[in-house]
Amino acid sequence: MPAAMRFLFDLAWRDLRTGGRALWVFCACLVLGVALVAAGGGLTRQVAGALQADVRALFGGDVVLDAERPATAAQREWMAARGTVSHAVQLRTMLRAADGRSQLVELQAADAAYPLVGRLRLMPALAPDVSNDVPSDGSGDGSLHQALAQRDGQWGIALDATLARRLSLQSGDRVEVGDATLTVRALVLHQPDRSLRADWGAAPVLVAEGALAATGLVQAFSRVDYRSRVVTGLPPQNWRTAWLAAFPDSTAEVRTVDDRSDRIAEVLGQIGSGLLLVGFSALFIGGLGVFNSVQAHLQGKLGTLATLRALGLRDARLAAVVLLQVLMLAVGASAVGAVLGGALALGGVALVGERLAVGDGGAVEVWSNLAGLAAPLALALAFGVLTALAFALPALGRALTVSPAALFRGIDGQGLRTPRIAWVATAAVAALLLTLLVALLPDPRFGLAFVAVVGGLLLLLEAVLRGLRAAAGRALSHPRWTPGFELRVALAGVQRPGSPLRASLLSLGSALTLLVACTLVVAALLRTVNETVPQQAPALVFYDVQTEQLPLLRETLQAAPSLQRVQTAPLVLGRLLAVNSQALADSTDPRRRVEARNEHKLSHRAGNIDDVIIDRGAWWPIDHRGEPLVAMEDREADQLGLQVGDRLQFEILGQPVEARLTAIYGQRRMQSRLWLEAIFSDGVLDPFVTRHVGAAWLGADDALAAQDRLAAAAPNIATVRTAAMLEATRGLMARASAGLAVIAGACLAASLLVLASVVAASRARQMHEASVMHALGARVSSLRRVLRWEYTLLALVTAGFAVLVGSSLAAALLHWRLQLDASGLYWTGVVVALGVSGLSLGTGARVLMSQMRLSPAALLRGNA
Repeated sequence: MPAAMRFLFDLAWRDLRTGGRALWVFCACLVLGVALVAAGGGLTRQVAGALQADVRALFGGDVVLDAERPATAAQREWMAARGTVSHAVQLRTMLRAADGRSQLVELQAADAAYPLVGRLRLMPALAPDVSNDVPSDGSGDGSLHQALAQRDGQWGIALDATLARRLSLQSGDRVEVGDATLTVRALVLHQPDRSLRADWGAAPVLVAEGALAATGLVQAFSRVDYRSRVVTGLPPQNWRTAWLAAFPDSTAEVRTVDDRSDRIAEVLGQIGSGLLLVGFSALFIGGLGVFNSVQAHLQGKLGTLATLRALGLRDARLAAVVLLQVLMLAVGASAVGAVLGGALALGGVALVGERLAVGDGGAVEVWSNLAGLAAPLALALAFGVLTALAFALPALGRALTVSPAALFRGIDGQGLRTPRIAWVATAAVAALLLTLLVALLPDPRFGLAFVAVVGGLLLLLEAVLRGLRAAAGRALSHPRWTPGFELRVALAGVQRPGSPLRASLLSLGSALTLLVACTLVVAALLRTVNETVPQQAPALVFYDVQTEQLPLLRETLQAAPSLQRVQTAPLVLGRLLAVNSQALADSTDPRRRVEARNEHKLSHRAGNIDDVIIDRGAWWPIDHRGEPLVAMEDREADQLGLQVGDRLQFEILGQPVEARLTAIYGQRRMQSRLWLEAIFSDGVLDPFVTRHVGAAWLGADDALAAQDRLAAAAPNIATVRTAAMLEATRGLMARASAGLAVIAGACLAASLLVLASVVAASRARQMHEASVMHALGARVSSLRRVLRWEYTLLALVTAGFAVLVGSSLAAALLHWRLQLDASGLYWTGVVVALGVSGLSLGTGARVLMSQMRLSPAALLRGNA
């Protein structure tokens, strides 16, 4: 290192050691902001990496075909010629233990080739000559199929381990499924394509193909899914295109691993972008603290800087010394924040990993993926350093314009202006920072929205500042209003060019606004889970109720003393074939061609247990008896480009049904149980109704007993207790709430640090002005009341702005992304805004008032 550079480093380091303690706010703000960015990025990278690495195993292969009927011999031969195939039959039914307890399960009868991808881990050993670790990649030797085959008149079954624990079952026990009594031969410790929702939905159980016929569950109108999984050397999209060309009349729904991967990437991108934006919000708040902290520090160093310039230190070297100090602190604080954020990310992965059945080990292997944190932590460190530079450069440039003549005039910081080169450098760093932000977020739309919101927020605050100054001027010049001395001085201080109002309003206003928005979003989520769902959700939800079983269903439920009501609705399966006489299968749009094969859940409006919300159009009258009308779900309608007034043609049980689209509705995500794709006017579906769905509202204990009675009387009726789902949801929300509490605490701490930096930056000037007024005869008590007026005015303005703008941002986000309502919760934003602004500004005012031991002699000594 050249001697000149060593001299600059040594000078910068020695100055920091002796006078850098005042920059603790600088370091604390960066540590908090970088920690949240690192935590969000690290958590997203770990979970996304684990899921994407196992996406083929989660999907079950490269291509999956779902059909209502078994594949024909020609179709099986065609698939076998183009890959390795595993065929399975799946249906949902009730499993009953010997003690009478029951549970909804997904019965899976797979062939000897299952699983094609991943490993099926079982316990205990299936038989002395059978392995308990079933291989993958199409090399299955049929050991599972052999172990579950019929022995001594008894078929075998392999139970999901979670289900077995719930029902206290183990190997050797017997269970009933339909008309068959099966022996538990093994517990499934890891199933590669196990649904992530299986813990509170239908847990998978495996049987041999022959056992399915013994259950008697496959009947004329049973809801049976014939699934074919394919591993192929062809690109999955090309395989699907070839299948559609070879079998244009097939009604099988064809999905590819690319579709699943894209969906996982989309969801993870949205979640990751949300986490990172919270981190960037905290980093932005911290950047405001960095600006104020650096400005306060350099304000106290003006004499030193002027002296160095008087001794001949050139401007470039002087700038290098101060810039080196900023970089030293920025790198050190960002490194600490990155390490802290990495620890938070590992903790978060350990929590969510229990819910992710990925990898051969079952849960996400946290400690083996430390290398995956390197990139997110490095990026968080870079963001921290760039943020520090972007917010420190204006204050740095302003301080470096101090002249040696200030040593004779007095060092008060007046007359200093930020040079143009500092603004250019700041703009360059900010542009790089924003470009990285938009480019590196999983969903760039979030980045652009964040930049727009922050820019608009600062513009709004600047407008509020100017309006406040204008209002103060008009109030002081009003001929009929004569305020008291303290209030008059406070209003005059608002107009003063050197007033700390601007820095305080921009810093604290931005921080409070983001904090209010975060508070409302969290409050809305917690209310939805903890209040809305338990009060409105039924205790039991039923599927696959045959029409002739409706009296049995009601009779069985009537035995429950706490029964409040039972509600049923028909469920018909069909496909949308044409829009305005244009066949979807012949469309040039590939999404429409795929949609022509998708099976939709259809029902009618009366008795519908899903509370949907009309988004476009309107419902038909309840007593409508005219032409067939239909309403479509918004996701399906938007995907197909449907508009209110279109004429739609469906195929139901081989028969064409035409209807006019009169409404497009959205689902209440936390309330929906069926996720219907279309709702018809009454009477249209009557000729096709063979099964129903329903819900029952009753006590939790009675619900358990009713489920067992119904499973014994009609095992084909799939019954779900919502208590298990709600319990799992509450558990996830509790973990999410803990994480959000950490985030909210970090944002709150950053907001308080911002105020501390504002007070530090403005303290010297305010003390100087107070000393001048005291020398002119003002009492200390009056000056303290002036200070109270100033801080009270600032607290009310910032809190009011934060409540209005923060509530608007939160309401827009809740409606846009979550379809939730914040009504009734806006008081939480008011409490947070008033509480934080009052606490922070009140603390700052008390700090200043405690130092108001003023003496006119201080002005003569130049120590003010």
